[in-house]
Amino acid sequence: MAVPTDRLAIMPDAVSFASAATLPVAGTTALRTLRHGGDLAGQRVLITGASGAVGRFQIQIAREQGASVTAVASARHHDDLRDLGAGQLVESIELAEGSFSLITESVGGKSLADAIEHVAPGGTIVMLGSSSGELTPIGFRQFVPGHEGARLQTFAYYTSGSAIGADIAALLDLVAAGRLETRVAMTVPWTDIGRALDALRQRSFSGKAIVTMAG
Repeated sequence: MAVPTDRLAIMPDAVSFASAATLPVAGTTALRTLRHGGDLAGQRVLITGASGAVGRFQIQIAREQGASVTAVASARHHDDLRDLGAGQLVESIELAEGSFSLITESVGGKSLADAIEHVAPGGTIVMLGSSSGELTPIGFRQFVPGHEGARLQTFAYYTSGSAIGADIAALLDLVAAGRLETRVAMTVPWTDIGRALDALRQRSFSGKAIVTMAG
């Protein structure tokens, strides 16, 4: 297959193919959504859906960049996400304390409405999904007073720009240095993909399912 070179990255010897396979979509989505917050050093970042693959990467990358991270996830994930670098863990945005310069929002519905209540003036909410499937009524009065200048930014991986190879390379370097955990939770052959899909639907694990191809 012919592939543009700006979509490729060299794998360090210290990184396995399985770990590297977790990065091109979930890892780069995490990296690129966080960029909407600018320089994160000293900033407060809130991440919804934090126990998912993108959220886990977001916590670690935001921590690497010097942010204070609040993660929204069910209580059974709290210890795990704290180990990744989340400073505050809550089960819903309503329970989060204070305001945030950057909120990454992947749940939609009431979660997005609550995110607006917690965005700092001039801050950014990046919408990268809607796992709840619910719509969110949004009005001007939700933003003023108290959230003036805040903006909603949509994010879709497939329109987020080219030259993804450089981002994958940066993530690979973090993995090789032991500063980014990839969490491969399940590895199955292509012929057993149904088992991986069932586990994903049931949300029976935290991390990525890797499908291997026979040579």
